[in-house]
Amino acid sequence: MQSPHAIMGFSDNIVAITGTTLQELDKHKTDSGERGFNTRETIRILDELRMKGNLKEGVELFDGGTLVIVPDMISEHMPSEYSMTVPDNRIISTVLEMKQKQIDGNKLSVILITNDLSMRINATLCGCDVEGYKNETIEDEELYSGKRKLSVASDVIDALYNEGEIKLKKIKGHKKLAAFYENEFVHLVSKEDEKQSAMAYYREGILYLIKEKSLRGFGGVRGKNITQRMLMYALLAPVETIPLVVVKGPAGTGKTLLALACGLAQTYCEAKERSYDQILITRSNTVSDNDLGFLPGTLEEKMSPLLAPFMDNMQEIFAGFGKDRDLTVAANQIDFVLQKQIVKICAVGYLRGRNLTNSYLIVDEAQNLSVHQALEIVSRAGDGTKVVLLGDPDQIDSRYLDRRNNGLVFTADKMKGSKLCAQITFEQEESVRSPLAMEAAIRMTV
Repeated sequence: MQSPHAIMGFSDNIVAITGTTLQELDKHKTDSGERGFNTRETIRILDELRMKGNLKEGVELFDGGTLVIVPDMISEHMPSEYSMTVPDNRIISTVLEMKQKQIDGNKLSVILITNDLSMRINATLCGCDVEGYKNETIEDEELYSGKRKLSVASDVIDALYNEGEIKLKKIKGHKKLAAFYENEFVHLVSKEDEKQSAMAYYREGILYLIKEKSLRGFGGVRGKNITQRMLMYALLAPVETIPLVVVKGPAGTGKTLLALACGLAQTYCEAKERSYDQILITRSNTVSDNDLGFLPGTLEEKMSPLLAPFMDNMQEIFAGFGKDRDLTVAANQIDFVLQKQIVKICAVGYLRGRNLTNSYLIVDEAQNLSVHQALEIVSRAGDGTKVVLLGDPDQIDSRYLDRRNNGLVFTADKMKGSKLCAQITFEQEESVRSPLAMEAAIRMTV
């Protein structure tokens, strides 16, 4: 239900699916949204394999492995307190029985594969060997941040400002540095004077200067720290250069506000200066994406509670900053851009099948996307479309996802080094919220 093609991901192993698993799939084949689509796609794949032979005896998978359907089995090794009326327990019992038969025959190891964390715990307590589905999991301990700080001689910074670029090989000690990725941001600081610094990005062996004066969002929004300014460069870069931007970081670091401000600067403007026809905004939410069709009202009305953060940020942008804030003007401006469809609201599950052209697509809470959903979204980008994925890998709401197998970090890992993708990661200390919010985060965190 999370990854329809998962059964193809085990190379030459035997992939066993229990009868209970098939029954559980059948219950969800009419579900709306991503869950229903994935379920039906899985059933279609199984039916195609059924045509190749007897599923109970085993059929060859497309990658050389074997698929077999096994009926549920009651194991005498199953703890008595685990009721067989619970589907997960029937699957665990079947795995235990298969494991016992393999021990007696001394042939194969039997491993239960599940991304359900609760099921992993229960299966382990019952004596099963358990693993998550690794093909969609990032193994690296350190997630790619998209930026680095580099201490250099003052003449390197001078040369960068004078020429606008500098070859990496001209920097003393460059061979000792960790490998750079395409579009990686670099904060260069002078060894002789820390106040002397520059901001650049790396591409094909060259560091290019980023001119901070050009980094301005709608309503005069500017970055408050070096990471925000790096992000603004990526968001304002021509779509031909950087069509995908991946942003990771905790709440309060300005991810959503900057994404909107830069999108509006390139959309809500004179036609000759316009880079995109529309801004599409959506927010991943497991409950709403699956059950959206059952809620009353229009799509905008259904999505409005989830998109309140976007509306709050648009109010900030349109109202202005400082003493001259005008909330009435902000409300009128928000109504105008929504009515004229300069800004459109869409649901993640409704993006399938669309070919988005000349659009600026913002996806918030992208850490709650499955890998399959993230692929669907990024692959929807047609000519002239920029995709911006925002999220916090440490705030996962989906029961089947964690910090290393969600769509945000998977996309970030697989796209690092691509000339078409820029990435940036915020740290907690880079939050730009009020002093009270910062104080509470420090004192009240347990």
